[in-house]
Amino acid sequence: MEGRSKMLDKANQLQWIKGFNVDTNIGNSITMSHLLYADDTLIFCQPVTSQLLYLNLTLLLFEALSGLHITVLKSIMYLVNDVPNLEELSNIMGCTIGSLPTTYLGLFLGARYKNTEIWNGIIRKFEKAAVSFHGRETNSHQ
Repeated sequence: MEGRSKMLDKANQLQWIKGFNVDTNIGNSITMSHLLYADDTLIFCQPVTSQLLYLNLTLLLFEALSGLHITVLKSIMYLVNDVPNLEELSNIMGCTIGSLPTTYLGLFLGARYKNTEIWNGIIRKFEKAAVSFHGRETNSHQ
């Protein structure tokens, strides 16, 4: 989805959408407007009507130029903090509203970072994978 990523980069550069800043150890900050995994895209912007209109326009342009279709019915809007115009923003995008915390690719999004319980399921999966891998390694040496 390189094309979609480039279009979102351009929308961010034009300040159509504004992600969030991630500070680095050096004191520089990086603006995060989107993340891609396979054909999934997480898009970060402010809860402002103009940004959602520009985001919608960007996605429509992507569809028109690529011939690919974005399944809005599978899209979910997650909100951080209080958003008074939630229904309006959801209607602009035509997507459903989700709540945090939630899981994405087995990881928790929006959970308190100090909550160690959120990692228990992930640790169990790693332990199970390690036991499985070790068992295959032992069998291959016999």
